[in-house]
Amino acid sequence: MIAAARDVRDEVVRAADDVRRAAGSARRAGREAKRTMHEVKAAGRGRGRRDRVVDDEPGTSERILEVAMRLFTEQGYDGTSLREIADELGFTKAALYYHFQSKEEILLAILAPTESLLDQFMDHLVSAQSVEAWADALDWVIGEMAHNVDIFRLMERNRTVVETLAHTSVHFADHQEMHRRLERTVKDSSASRAVQIRMIAALAAISGFDDWGPTFIQEVPMDELVVELRAISREILGVRDDG
Repeated sequence: MIAAARDVRDEVVRAADDVRRAAGSARRAGREAKRTMHEVKAAGRGRGRRDRVVDDEPGTSERILEVAMRLFTEQGYDGTSLREIADELGFTKAALYYHFQSKEEILLAILAPTESLLDQFMDHLVSAQSVEAWADALDWVIGEMAHNVDIFRLMERNRTVVETLAHTSVHFADHQEMHRRLERTVKDSSASRAVQIRMIAALAAISGFDDWGPTFIQEVPMDELVVELRAISREILGVRDDG
């Protein structure tokens, strides 16, 4: 009995020693975990500072749009990820999200200049008091097409996505109203019915050119395209090109 009790005591002592050793290991592991956590947090704070430096750099949004436009044109909107855009720029997705919350938001920002262009074009047409002024307005928009050719090329590469965005955008209803306003403007003008038809035909020829001949915008030198389109619009209108 005494021997058995001694054996039990020894077993208890060994168990207690094991518990103490385990507790010591746990404390050491806890201290190591804390050090690791501090290092992770420090690294995170450092990365945050680097991201903020990128965020605060002048022109960062413009750089994002430039890279996104190139990638969307080269490999398509659906084939481009936010990670690829961030990697091209050399910073994290967190820095990208600081400026744009989604890929769709980036695309809309790229296409935004076309909204302003359309508004200005409509103003030119509505204020045109003669068929010559109408021809000048078409000349103006043809020149703007040349200046914004990269956007038109992107739109052609991603036509389905762009059309979907157009129909879901709040601007779509505005575009429809613009069409009605433009038709009323032509009908209310002092031009003869024949000239009114020519005005609409010339407008359709220019505004619909990228729909029917998208590869021309990509393959034909823009200076040549501008000359031909201006000549075509003036020929339809029956207006002499004094330039």
